[in-house]
Amino acid sequence: MHLKRLELKGFKSFPTKTEINFNEGITAIVGPNGSGKSNISDAVRWVLGEQSIKSLRGDKLEDVIFAGTIDKKPMNYCEVALTIDNSDEKLNIDFSEVTIKRRAYRNGESGFFLNDKACRLKDIKELLLDTGIGKDGYSIIEQGKVDEILSNNPANRRKVFDEACGISKYRYKKQEAEKNLKNTKENLERIEDVYIEIENRIKPLFSQQKKALRYLELRENLKKLEVNNYIREIKKIDNELSEITKQKTILAKELNEKEVLREKMDKNVELANEEIEKLEENISKLNEYIDSIKDVINQNDSQISLINERINNSKSNIENNKKTLGDFELKLKEDNEKLVELQNKRKVDEEAISVLKKEISDIEQKNSQKEQNLNNLTKNLEDLKDNIITYLNEKKDLSNSLSMLGANIENINSRSEVIDNNISDINTSLEQKKSIYKEKEEKVNEIKVELNKQNTTLNNLREELQNYKNENRNIDIKIQNNNYSQKEYSSKLQIYKDMEKHNEGFNRGVKEVLKNKNLSGICGALGQVITTKAEYEKAIEAALGAYMQNIITTDQFAAKNAISYLKKNNMGRVTFLPMNVIKSKRINENTINSKTPYIKIASDLVEFDEQYRDIIENILGRTIVIDNIDNGIKFANETNHKFKVVTLDGDILNPGGSLTGGSLKTSTNILSRKRLISDFEEKIQNIKVENEENLKNKQIIIESISKTRQSIDTYESDINALEKDIVKQNTKLTSINYEIDSLKQNIEKLQKEKNGLSSNLDYTSNKIESIEQNIKEIELKEAQNKKKIEELSKIQETHNDDFDKEKKQIESLKLDFVQKSEIFKSTEAEINRIKTEIDDTNKKIIDNKNNIERLEKEIANLKNQSQIQMSESENLNKELSKKNKEMDNAQQAKNKFKENINDLNKQLKAFERQSMELRQSEFKIESKLERLSSNKESYTTRLFEDYDLSYVKALELKDDSIEINKKILESIKREIASLGNINIDSIKEYKETKERYDFYSEQKTDLEESISAIEKIIEELEVNMKVQFKEQFTQVNENFKYVYKRLFGGGEGELTILDEDNILESDIQITAKPPGKKMKNLNLLSGGEKALTAISILFAIILAKPTPFCILDEIEAPLDDANIFRFGEYLKELSEDTQFIAVTHRRGTMEAADYIYGVTMEKKAISKVIGLDLHEAHKMTDII
Repeated sequence: MHLKRLELKGFKSFPTKTEINFNEGITAIVGPNGSGKSNISDAVRWVLGEQSIKSLRGDKLEDVIFAGTIDKKPMNYCEVALTIDNSDEKLNIDFSEVTIKRRAYRNGESGFFLNDKACRLKDIKELLLDTGIGKDGYSIIEQGKVDEILSNNPANRRKVFDEACGISKYRYKKQEAEKNLKNTKENLERIEDVYIEIENRIKPLFSQQKKALRYLELRENLKKLEVNNYIREIKKIDNELSEITKQKTILAKELNEKEVLREKMDKNVELANEEIEKLEENISKLNEYIDSIKDVINQNDSQISLINERINNSKSNIENNKKTLGDFELKLKEDNEKLVELQNKRKVDEEAISVLKKEISDIEQKNSQKEQNLNNLTKNLEDLKDNIITYLNEKKDLSNSLSMLGANIENINSRSEVIDNNISDINTSLEQKKSIYKEKEEKVNEIKVELNKQNTTLNNLREELQNYKNENRNIDIKIQNNNYSQKEYSSKLQIYKDMEKHNEGFNRGVKEVLKNKNLSGICGALGQVITTKAEYEKAIEAALGAYMQNIITTDQFAAKNAISYLKKNNMGRVTFLPMNVIKSKRINENTINSKTPYIKIASDLVEFDEQYRDIIENILGRTIVIDNIDNGIKFANETNHKFKVVTLDGDILNPGGSLTGGSLKTSTNILSRKRLISDFEEKIQNIKVENEENLKNKQIIIESISKTRQSIDTYESDINALEKDIVKQNTKLTSINYEIDSLKQNIEKLQKEKNGLSSNLDYTSNKIESIEQNIKEIELKEAQNKKKIEELSKIQETHNDDFDKEKKQIESLKLDFVQKSEIFKSTEAEINRIKTEIDDTNKKIIDNKNNIERLEKEIANLKNQSQIQMSESENLNKELSKKNKEMDNAQQAKNKFKENINDLNKQLKAFERQSMELRQSEFKIESKLERLSSNKESYTTRLFEDYDLSYVKALELKDDSIEINKKILESIKREIASLGNINIDSIKEYKETKERYDFYSEQKTDLEESISAIEKIIEELEVNMKVQFKEQFTQVNENFKYVYKRLFGGGEGELTILDEDNILESDIQITAKPPGKKMKNLNLLSGGEKALTAISILFAIILAKPTPFCILDEIEAPLDDANIFRFGEYLKELSEDTQFIAVTHRRGTMEAADYIYGVTMEKKAISKVIGLDLHEAHKMTDII
C-alpha cells in the first residue's frame, strides 16, 4: 500500500486542477519560500479529516478555498482527492485503489467521499485506524510537529504512541462502548423506576382481584338473607313500641303530683340554710382573726429564741478569734527569722556564680579565635580541591573540542574539492538548457488560446453538476436523519403516553382517586393541571415538592367523599385542594426590597386554567425563582429570609434561612410529560411533511443531473486531446525552466559555501593552537594546587588537637555553672515564698481584731430586740382570750338551725324514695323505647348503607319463603370479614398492570443483558490494549535506542513509561544523551538536537510498524549539514519499506530523493507544480 496520487482544485494557492503522482521511494517537493509547497502537505492533512483550520494556517473554512487574484476570480469551493494503492489489501475494503475525497463550499457546507460515494468522517477514520495514516498519526510530520512529539503536554505525546502501538482502534471502540454503556444504564434506570413500581403493585393486585371475585359472590347471598331479616325485625319493633308508649303516659301523671309536694319542703330547707351560712361566715372571720393573733405570738417567740441563739454564737466566735490571733503572731516571728537566714545564703551563692561566669568567658574568647583560624584553614583546603576538579573538567572539555575541530578540518578539505568539480559541470549543463527552453515555449503558447475557451464552459458545467450532486446527497442525508429521528421520537412518545395513561410517578392513593370515575368533583392532580417552559421545570418541581401529588376538587364535599373512599378501601392518604375555600396568597412585588434581580414569582412562570388561579397562587405565589444559588443567597439575605427562593437547578432557600439542595434521582417527568408528548407529536409531523418535500426536490435534482452530465461528456471529449498536449508541453517547459533556475542557484550556493569553508578552515586552525596552549596552563595550575593541599592538611591536623582539649574544659565549667545557678534560683524562690506568707499573716491578724470588735457590738443590739418582742406577746394573749368567747356563742346558734334542717331532710328523703321508684319505672320505659327506636333506625340505616335501600323499597324484596338462619348469616359475614379490604376495580386493573409488567420485564432483561455484554467487551478491549501496547512500546523503545545512535553518531536515547501500573494512561518520558554530553532534560537541548531526537522517535515508530507513506514538511530545517547528510542516508534506508514525500529546501534531503516536484508561482498567489524523475536524469542528481 502506498500513496499513488494527489489531486487539488481550488485548494489554497491551487485554483486549477493540479495532479501530483507519487511513486515508491523518496519524493522531494521543493521551491522558494511562499511558493505554496507546504500547501501540498496541508491538503493531505485536510483530506484525511483535519477539523482545525488553525492547524492549516488559517482562521476559518473559507481560508482553504482559493481567494482569487487581480486576474483570476475566487473559487466557490475547493476539492482534494487522495488516491491510495490498496493492491495488497491492507485497507479493509474491496478495492485495489481507494480514493478519499473532501469538498468544501464558501457557505460552510462540506462533505467526504470514499471512491466517489458520500460517507462520514467517522467511516474514513475507521478505515485508516492503526495504519499510521491520519491527521493525528505519524504519517504527516510538519513544521511544529517536532515540538508536538516532544511536547510537555502528555496527551499530545501519548496520542502518537497510541497510534504507533496500534491501540487507537481499541481506544476508539472502548470510548464508543463506554458511551453506549452509559446510555444503556440511563435507559435501564428509567425502565427500572417504572418496573419496580409495577412489580410492587402486581402481587397485591392479584390477591385483590381474587378476593374481589369471591367477595361479589358472598355479598349477593348475604344481601338476600339480611334484607328479609331486617324487614321482619323492624315489624316486630313497631308492635312493641305501641304498647310501651301507653304505659309511659300513666306514669308521667303520678310523678307530677309528687314533684309539687317536694318543692314546698325544699323552700323551707333553703331558708334555714341561709341563716346557717350567715353564722358560718361570722365564725369564719373570727377564726381567721384568732389565727392571725396566734401567728404573731408564735413569730415573737421564735424571734426571741433566734436572738438568744445569735448572742451565744457571737460569744463563741469572739473566743475563737482570740485563739487564732495568738497562733498568727507566733508564725509571723518564725517566718522573719527564716527570711534573714535565706538572704545571707543567696548573697554567698551569687558571688560564686559571678566568679565562675567570668572564668568561662575568658576561656571561650580565647578558644573562639582558634576555631576561626581552623575554619579558615578548612575552607582553603576545600577551595583548592574544587579547583583541582574544575581543572580536570576544563581539560576534558578542551580535549573533546580538539577532536571535533580535527574532524571538522578533514570535512572542510573534502567538501572544497567536491564543490570545485560541481561548479564546472553545472556551467556546461546551464547553456544546453537555455537553448531547449526557447524552442518549447513557442509551441505551448499556440495551444493555450483554444484550450482556455473550452475550459471555461466545461468548468461552469462541472460546478453546476457538483452543486446538483451536493443537493441530492444533502437530501439523502436529511431523509436518513429524519427517519432515524422519527423512530427515536416515536419510541419516546409511546413511553411518555404510557406513563401519562397510567399516572406514573403518583402515589397509590392519588392514582386510585384519579382512576375512579364515580367520584364527582375531582379536577385532577396539581402536577397535571399546570405546564411550564422546559427551562423552569426543575425549579417549579422543587418549589411544589409534595404538592405535585395534591388533588384539586371543586369543593370540600368532593374532597370528603374521596377521603371516605380511600379509608374504606385502605388505599393510603392524599391531600386535597378544594377550590371553594383556598384563596390566593400572591406576593406584592412592590414589597420586595432586594437589589439582586430575580426571574419571576413562581406562579407567573406556569400556565393553567383560570379557575385554578387561587390554588396556584396560594402554593406558588410566595415563591421567588432565581437563576442560581449564589444570587439566591444574596436575595434571601437582602429580604431577611421572608420568602421561599428556588433556583433553576432546583436548590431551595426556605423562609427562616434553611437551604435544601443536592442531586435528584431521575424523575418520572410528571410536570413535563404533557409538554414532551406535544413536542414529540409536533416533531414527528414536521418530519413527515419535510420528507415529502425532500422526495419531490430529489426527483427534480436527479433529472437536472442527467441533463448536465450529457453536456459535460460532449465538452470533455473535445477538450481531452488539447489538455493532454498542453500538459505534456508544459511539463517539459516547466521542468526545463526549473532546471535552469536550480542550476543558477546551485552555482551561487556552491560559491558561497566554498568561501565560507575557507574562512572556517582558518578559524578552526587558530582555535586548535589556542586550545593546546590552554591545556598546558591548566596542567601547571593543577600541580601547584596539589602541593599546597598537602602542606595545609598537616597544619589542620595540629590545630584540631588543641581545639578539642580547650573545648572539653569549657564544657566542664559550664556544667558547674548550671548547677550553681539552679541552687541560686531555688533560694530566691524560697525567699519570695516566705515574704508572701508574712504579708498574708499580717493581713489575717488585722482581720481577727476587727471581727472581735464587730461581734461585741452585735451582742448589745440583739439584747435590746429581745426585750421589745416579749412585751408585744403579752398584749396579744389578752386579745386572744376575748375573741374565743365570741366564737362559742356563734357556734351554739348554728347547731340549733342544723337540727331543724335534719327534720326537714328526713321528710324529703321519704318523698325522694317514692319519686325515685317512679323515675326508675319511667327510665326503664324510656330506655326500652330508645333501644327499640335505635334498633329500628339501625336496621333502616344498615339497609341504606349496605344495600342503598330505603325501608319502603326493601319491602319490594320481601320474601316470606326465605328461612333466616343466623348460623349461615354469621358464616357468610365471617368469610367476608376474613377477606379484609376489597378493591373491586382490581379485577380490571390487574389485567392491565400484568400486560405492562410483562412488557417492562422484557425490556429490563434486554437492557441488563446488553450492559453485561458491553462491560465484557470493554474488559476484553482493555486487556488487548495493555498486551499490544506493552509489546509494541518495547519494540519502539529498542528501535529508538538504535536509531538515536545512528542519527547522532553515538549517544543514548530511551523511552520510559512513568506509571507501569497504568500503562494505558501513563505519561511517556523521553531521555536523551547526545555524544560527549551528560544526560539532559529535553528542554535544555538545542533546537537541532530536539529536532533530531523527534526524527529518531518517528523513524523508530516506522521501524516497529512501517507506515505506507510519510510526509515530512521541512522537519530537518534546524539540522546542521553533518546531521542533514546522516538524515538523508538513513531516509534512503527506510524508504525500502515506506514511501516518503519530503517538503524541503535542504540539499542533503534533495540528494536522497528519487523524484522531485518543484513548486513555483508564475503568477502571484497561484502555485504551479513541475515534476522531475531523477532516475531518468541521473546527471541532474549529481549536480544537485
